[in-house]
Amino acid sequence: MSTRRLLAAPLVALLLLSCADEDSRLSTPATTFGTYRRALADGDGETAWFCLSSGYRRLEYNDDPQLLKAHLEREGGALGRRVARLEIGQETEINERLAFLQFDPTTVDPSRTPFYYFLHEQEGWKITTHLDSLFRGELEGAIERGEFRLPVVTR
Repeated sequence: MSTRRLLAAPLVALLLLSCADEDSRLSTPATTFGTYRRALADGDGETAWFCLSSGYRRLEYNDDPQLLKAHLEREGGALGRRVARLEIGQETEINERLAFLQFDPTTVDPSRTPFYYFLHEQEGWKITTHLDSLFRGELEGAIERGEFRLPVVTR
């Protein structure tokens, strides 16, 4: 066996292990959004819960999946229809931890934001909220490092 192969084998193994925890359903912000959209359409609260960041779960549902389930039983149809209408206009990865989707304004309810925010956690890209303290801290750091400037939204 060549020296290159001997050196490459551990590197390949390390790369495979580092990706082992990431779920393909959450591999990009757009993929996570698609997974979430399908979960809502199918009434699959477990998968919808899986798509949400730990901070979002804590803030909105007190870290209780039963609260999301109850919310989906009450509002799931309307929420599913609202999310189904959204068309991605732009996907932006700010850095390895932060991203957002900006939706085509013609597909967004006027009372809603045209953005979904994402935080990269162990399983992959998770939907979060601008109120998530971890997201806010990461975003402030990205702005300070010059990785991101807040966009100007026109309607």
